[in-house]
Amino acid sequence: MRRFHKLALLLSALSAAALLAGCIGRGGGTKGQVLRYAINSPPTTTDPGRVEDGDTIDMLQQIFESVVKWNDKNQIEPNLAEKWDVSPDGKVYTFHLKDNVYFHEPFKRKVVASDFVYSMTRALDKATNSPTAMSYLNDIVGAKDLNEGRTRTLTGLKAVDDHTLQITLDAPRPYFLAKLTYPTAYVVCREAVEKAGSIWNEQAMVGTGPFKLRAYQAEYKVTLAANPDYHGQKPILEGIERPIVKDSNTRQTNYETNALDIVDVQRAELTRIQADPKLSKELKTFTRANIYYLALNQQVYAPFRDKRVRQAFAMAIDKDQLIKNVLHSTAIRADGIVPPGIPGHADGYIGIPFNPEKAKALLAQAGYPGGKGMPRLVISFRQGYQFLADAVQAIRDDLKRNLGVEVDVRQVEWTQFLTERRNGTMPCFHLRWAADYLDPQDFLSMMLRTGAEENKVGYSNPRFDKLCDQADVEQNPTKRADLYHQAEMIAVDDAPWVCLYHLQDVELHKPYVRGIRDSLMGHLPQITTTVAH
Repeated sequence: MRRFHKLALLLSALSAAALLAGCIGRGGGTKGQVLRYAINSPPTTTDPGRVEDGDTIDMLQQIFESVVKWNDKNQIEPNLAEKWDVSPDGKVYTFHLKDNVYFHEPFKRKVVASDFVYSMTRALDKATNSPTAMSYLNDIVGAKDLNEGRTRTLTGLKAVDDHTLQITLDAPRPYFLAKLTYPTAYVVCREAVEKAGSIWNEQAMVGTGPFKLRAYQAEYKVTLAANPDYHGQKPILEGIERPIVKDSNTRQTNYETNALDIVDVQRAELTRIQADPKLSKELKTFTRANIYYLALNQQVYAPFRDKRVRQAFAMAIDKDQLIKNVLHSTAIRADGIVPPGIPGHADGYIGIPFNPEKAKALLAQAGYPGGKGMPRLVISFRQGYQFLADAVQAIRDDLKRNLGVEVDVRQVEWTQFLTERRNGTMPCFHLRWAADYLDPQDFLSMMLRTGAEENKVGYSNPRFDKLCDQADVEQNPTKRADLYHQAEMIAVDDAPWVCLYHLQDVELHKPYVRGIRDSLMGHLPQITTTVAH
């Protein structure tokens, strides 16, 4: 779901000058430099405190920021904080804020520590009804009491003075700093939020980022303008246009008719593009820390409460053929949950292998020989991506051929999909989880621990929970990685998910687009990008 998508990395002044000189040398200059790339679905919300999907985060990260950010070496570095200190027990983080950060116009006032207290308190407040705050800010002392309405203050958050923010955790959490790169920790402008009223709207979209909102046209386009008062390196771009284009074929046509500068490539188009002498030179691939999985919801589909049924599904799907025939070899097989690029990824680990004969035997042992007696199953997937439709069709065919299980497929509009997932009503769905931060905790404790906000499939195993709880606070990196891997092996064997593949992003970029910065989680804010239409 999440995207990646994370925070900005600033080039050195020399690098920026070289990029700018290169653009001017082609006659482009900086005048009229507007980068155009589509949002594949309408923003699900424009509120950083409530956002839960990567497409929307990719847009919001241009406008809003946190104390820290990711760089293109996949490292955390200072952003709105100049530096930070951590107490010897690992529980207290003290951030020393920059003195030259201002909110966007029309407010344009200096950001102080109390703004962070307001922003994170607001995200956790029960009234905000955030689906994400208790996943990313839950380690702060008092978070649960605030989120459940027992208090109006967040006791673990303190503005020591205007330039010093202090966060106290319930336990040492080695991954906590990385959680502050997620939008629930973005600083928002209190005056803008209060002026907008009780319901968040585009008037409240006042941040500190390299770009500010110029226009928000619902269902049509989001337009951003460069922030001339930005505290870091000023954006080279004059602006960014994000037209909302739900259909993948329309996005491709818009790119090929020069209405877009960047587009995501559908796998069915890849062979044609690779053979095209012009388009093939514009093809780009990016490694991503993600996992695409088939969720088997034990809460609403009774057969999935039997581990043998879940394992049978996992053994019946031919991932290698799916990757070759549907994804055109732009992915690698997922044998475990934690993807490559995440510390603790178990290279060489084989989880549940493809084994149709054993799958049939397990299903029969569970009381469903040849699929007989199983309620009709529906697999849901996100609208707007042809490769997802093709992948689900391949999964459907494998389940029919190898298990005798009849499956229907259902394409769902993205906002509706997220709502149904949040409510836990879909019996089976095909989805991505992309790294919010580079830590196994984001894939294991975050997603599958009993009672976790993101655990939408009813999975529960006390052994898994205990190992995750130990790893979450373990300070020794080697021991911590081993604990997570033990937990991962339990979850893979239990098969609440069928781990399918780790997918690359494949895009087309116009030759005049330069300076795109990237990380394992996605493109970074476009501070150094240049274009010359």
